[in-house]
Amino acid sequence: MSKLPTDQHITYQLQYRKCGKPTCGTCKNGSGHGPYWYAYWREGTKLRSGYIGKTQPVGISATQAARAEQRLALHRVAKQPVAV
Repeated sequence: MSKLPTDQHITYQLQYRKCGKPTCGTCKNGSGHGPYWYAYWREGTKLRSGYIGKTQPVGISATQAARAEQRLALHRVAKQPVAV
């Protein structure tokens, strides 16, 4: 990944990713691989993103980390199948 911009607002998110392999049990039976940290920022009108990895980004505040964890938890709840 290229360097993150230092002069712009960056939003950090935790995300699960699917690898696309048809025999992958992790993707088939779960939400995918991860969670991995990603950074998002704007360059003009374009939304850019960058992969950071499994470890929490350096310099991220506790509030930002908690917000990312909360978004991930909400996303997991929304993806669970509804029992009938």
